[in-house]
Amino acid sequence: MKAADGTVITVYQPQVERWADNSLSGRAAVSVQRPGEKDPHYGVIELGARTEIDKSADLVTLSNVRVTKSSFPGASAEDAQKYLAALRGAVTRTSWPVSASALQANLAVAQARVQKGQEVKNDPPRILFRTEPTLLVMVDREPQLRPAKDAPALWRVINTTALILQDPQAKTFYLWAYGRWWQAADLGGEWRGASELNPNLEKARQALDKQFDPLEGKDADGKDVFPAGTVPKIIVATQPTELLQSNGKPELTPIPGTQLLFVKNSRNDIFLQLGAQTYFVLISGRWFTAKSFEGPWTYVAGKSLPQDFSRIPASHPMADVMTSVPGTAQAKEAAIANQIPQTATVQRDVQPSPVQYDGGEPKWTPVEKTPLDYAPNTQAPVIRVEPKSYYMVQNGVWFTATTPQGPFAVATTVPAVIYTIPTSSPIHYVTYVRVYGSTASTVSVGYTPGYYGTVMSSDGVVVYGTGYVYPVYVGTYWYPPPVTYGWGWGFSVGFMWGFAMGGGWHNPCCWGGGGVYVSHHRTNINVDNSYNRWGNRAQAGQLPANRQSKQVGNTTLAKGANNNVYAGRDGQVYRKNDSGDWQKYGGKGEGWSDLDRGNRPEQRPSAEQRPSQRPSAETRQSLDRQAQSRDMGAQRAQQYRSSGGFSGGGGARMGGGGGRRR
Repeated sequence: MKAADGTVITVYQPQVERWADNSLSGRAAVSVQRPGEKDPHYGVIELGARTEIDKSADLVTLSNVRVTKSSFPGASAEDAQKYLAALRGAVTRTSWPVSASALQANLAVAQARVQKGQEVKNDPPRILFRTEPTLLVMVDREPQLRPAKDAPALWRVINTTALILQDPQAKTFYLWAYGRWWQAADLGGEWRGASELNPNLEKARQALDKQFDPLEGKDADGKDVFPAGTVPKIIVATQPTELLQSNGKPELTPIPGTQLLFVKNSRNDIFLQLGAQTYFVLISGRWFTAKSFEGPWTYVAGKSLPQDFSRIPASHPMADVMTSVPGTAQAKEAAIANQIPQTATVQRDVQPSPVQYDGGEPKWTPVEKTPLDYAPNTQAPVIRVEPKSYYMVQNGVWFTATTPQGPFAVATTVPAVIYTIPTSSPIHYVTYVRVYGSTASTVSVGYTPGYYGTVMSSDGVVVYGTGYVYPVYVGTYWYPPPVTYGWGWGFSVGFMWGFAMGGGWHNPCCWGGGGVYVSHHRTNINVDNSYNRWGNRAQAGQLPANRQSKQVGNTTLAKGANNNVYAGRDGQVYRKNDSGDWQKYGGKGEGWSDLDRGNRPEQRPSAEQRPSQRPSAETRQSLDRQAQSRDMGAQRAQQYRSSGGFSGGGGARMGGGGGRRR
């Protein structure tokens, strides 16, 4: 697009150097063509920008763009200054929509930064294996019974998302699942179809309509897990437990190019290493190993995995597990994705849901390794910083008050001490919610996937859950802490996370003795946006009407096949031609010259022949990585557009799920 003076400016996809919170810095190749010039002049700019991120739209809007430095090979000092002035005049008046997938892939592949991991627990849960259809139902520690709503003759187990009732006179427990009642003498016993029903059971179920998990036997996509007419076995567990299943006898199938077999007829990630005859299973991003399906299972660090796991072909159905194999491209990209926040601009007059404490007053509990306290007897995480300073998170927004009862107002800053809350605390997840800045009427906020339960471990991979078994609060209500294992909707496949795809995240939050159930939903952490729950009081970056149009203000953003020009770290400009060979820009009059005359070494120009046109090995490697990342980002963006959202590719089945999050 032409500027007022007729100057045509094109900016190529930014190459990210650093992306933290809502700030990005990097460089980009540009072309500037002033009136009267036959050809554009290419250059490199270094830039900084604010990022507004809407993951559900695969959109990053770069705003407040600042050009800090520029280089125009072959241009005179006078022309270089004119080009720089034209650029600065254009970018200060525009916002640039860029694919979040493209920037994320660039940062993951081109930078491959090593991140500091968090301390997590890797103690194995109880791992069960079954070859017949089986349903796992979790109860959060020992059952806690309260009078059932509209059925006072019955008691309800409130520390579970399932509907479990007890008839104390018959000394029988009843469970609602698969559209019918089941009964057992005790929770850990054998469950069978109920024969004689207490009429109060249906009264209680109808009174609690939509306030419990009906356990219908559906997966994260709403499809039946078991064939129609199947009568599953039922297991009720009161400790961290994971259920592995195969459809009949395990069918071990080779993975080409490796010494690994996988269980083809299972929804779980189960492998057998041929040489050692050892089984491996991936649960919540962690690897466990055993000599047989009966166990005992032990944790194995990612760095100690057999090398064959990193050799699984990218096109293989089990390739998504490489997100949990340290050092792989998939693991690196997942690590980058775990840093990218969902951002929003929130109105300062937003009002949170009222805070109610079970028993009337907060029951303060110390946050270990900090001077903070938190209240476990309420739905939202309320933190006491000082006697007259309280902070709380709801739906990705920080609020503050001078008393624990409020009134709470949107916080414009958050004390640094809050971000020292360790993984050993059940409210560690609040450390992934940030405040970036504010105006007289709005506050800029954001949260990274850690808010939903992911953690970058010291093993170099993203895992789900901290692995800690936190204390649970049960009073009149059940306020469950975040959990790592067992809450995957009863099928151990409920939680999926990855750089291109997410799955169900189960939040078993806040059951009440009277049947009050505050939150019960699945969350796709790459698509779900907690800020949508504020309606029009919180706004993320807006998606352009035409996603293909990248023309904004006085600046055109290159797209498609034309997005082939790169900014070298040496200040030079490079591009890939139609044959896939690198070319270097020499300035006006010189144009583009080949770096490689072919793929064979003898076809490439020597340093003596063309010394000024040969980049350093480091620059060449950087260019190759940039091209790889740009191709990957284009694929990710196309995948999004063709599916209407992230619905395939690159996920990491981790199992697990759950926890209190508001």
